[in-house]
Amino acid sequence: MERETLDFDIVFAGAGPANLAAALHLRHLVEQHNGHCAGTRLEAEIAVLEKGRSPGGHLLSGAILDPAVMQKFMPDYREQGFPDASPVSRESVWFLSERRKFALPYLPEPFRNDGNLIVSLSEIGAWMQRLAEERGIPVLDSTAAVSPVIHDGCVTGVITDDKGRDRDGRLKSGAEPGMQLNTRALVVGEGARGSLFRQLDREFGLQPPDAGQTYETGVKEVWRIAEGRVQAGEIHHTFGYPLPPAVYGGGWMYALSAREVSLGFVTSAEPGNPVIDPHWNLQLFKEHPLVRSILEDGEMIEYGAKAITSGGYDAMPKLSGPGFLLTGETAGMLNMQRLKGIHLAVQSGMMAAETLFEALKHDDFSPSRLSSYEERFARSAAHDELHNARDYRRNFDQGLYKGLVKSGLKLAVPGILNARSTSSPKPPVPGTRTFETFTRKRSSFRPDGKLTFSREDDLYRSTTLHEEDQPCHLKISPADIRDICAGRCSEEFGNPCTCFCPAGVYEIDHEHDPVLRINASNCLHCKTCDIADPYGIITWTPPEGGGGPAYKQS
Repeated sequence: MERETLDFDIVFAGAGPANLAAALHLRHLVEQHNGHCAGTRLEAEIAVLEKGRSPGGHLLSGAILDPAVMQKFMPDYREQGFPDASPVSRESVWFLSERRKFALPYLPEPFRNDGNLIVSLSEIGAWMQRLAEERGIPVLDSTAAVSPVIHDGCVTGVITDDKGRDRDGRLKSGAEPGMQLNTRALVVGEGARGSLFRQLDREFGLQPPDAGQTYETGVKEVWRIAEGRVQAGEIHHTFGYPLPPAVYGGGWMYALSAREVSLGFVTSAEPGNPVIDPHWNLQLFKEHPLVRSILEDGEMIEYGAKAITSGGYDAMPKLSGPGFLLTGETAGMLNMQRLKGIHLAVQSGMMAAETLFEALKHDDFSPSRLSSYEERFARSAAHDELHNARDYRRNFDQGLYKGLVKSGLKLAVPGILNARSTSSPKPPVPGTRTFETFTRKRSSFRPDGKLTFSREDDLYRSTTLHEEDQPCHLKISPADIRDICAGRCSEEFGNPCTCFCPAGVYEIDHEHDPVLRINASNCLHCKTCDIADPYGIITWTPPEGGGGPAYKQS
């Protein structure tokens, strides 16, 4: 199919808070320049690509926001219609055993949330998208960025998804080819483990060679509960149950109001220990008396899942390259110590916008000009925050208790543990772990449909939709299905794709050929399969634009 070609100065791939902040801040800088200068006016043709079908529909988070960044980004953000938010009223951190809870008597400064807000990230995304469109910035929804255009070692554009191919890749009646959007700079802000980022990393070697990126899977539900169980702004974080000490993760519960709570569970996603079930962990978490007492007789109204970038400062990729910039979680800007990333995403977007503004002013989009983004980051508060927290996640690589000791001592007495681990994640060693106990416990679990739910029931609350008759966006070769899924993986790991996917995308049936069935229309776009697969044979790619979840309160 012949592609339509459009030319822009800047294309933003992804409509999350980082890229929308970048687009809005850039528009503000250009308008400010044109209003004060007597010389040549600047013109910037920009576009934002969003693969979801609705504003904010693919944005999922806890979420607690440090509002200081909004004051800097848009001083009148409240007057501009910022979504309702509850100030944090009280907070606690609990260690959970199977039936009991133990409160941490003292919260170190990085864990405190005084002055912060409990927000809905999907609502913030929808709000920012509305502001962008009001300011003349086109946001192309239902449009997935599928591959960069690279010419003479420089990114010069991006290809968007084809519409109207059947499951075998043939053109259907009325099919529309994707577009080629030529651009002087591509800004990639597609969250954790994005497909564009993977392609750019292969081409330009963006990730540090001595510190591999790590990820977690966050699974979340929003509940409507009885009055009097919580007060608006109340937050709880937990560690311990239901995870064994060797596995990193924990739970949260945030009171969006006196009647609605956001709760979820984060579990380490690692190919070396792939039989981890984030959905099951959330269901077990809800059965703890602390959580049950709040949710009982309530109604679950939304469900979702996403991968979380957790490697920290030392695992951050290069932030720029020939013709492109990285923002937000794509750039590794998430602080696991504070369990926050929205403020860092907005900061990265503002720094990217300032870099692009200077490039427009000097009519210079060379790699050296774009690399000033890295210099801005090095001088920023975001850099200092991430650098100070650089060891937090790595401290838990040897288990919960050693991690608590290391992190606790370092927070209590800064500088006491300056010795740093430089070890990279080890490749998986098949056959070294036994999962019989796990499998037995998991298979005996029976959700009650009131407090705990099956994957199918939860998935229904995510309002996930895909065009059924399209090529499968989860790429596994037939040879790998035959040789690995039916053979090695079954023997060595027990086919963990049936566990680590929180949407039930993968089914194994050894009585059929092929043994693997992929329910691609269930996909929540969390990308856990691309991360946790112990053999690296699953590649997540964007489905036809407009497919996926449609979050409203997450």
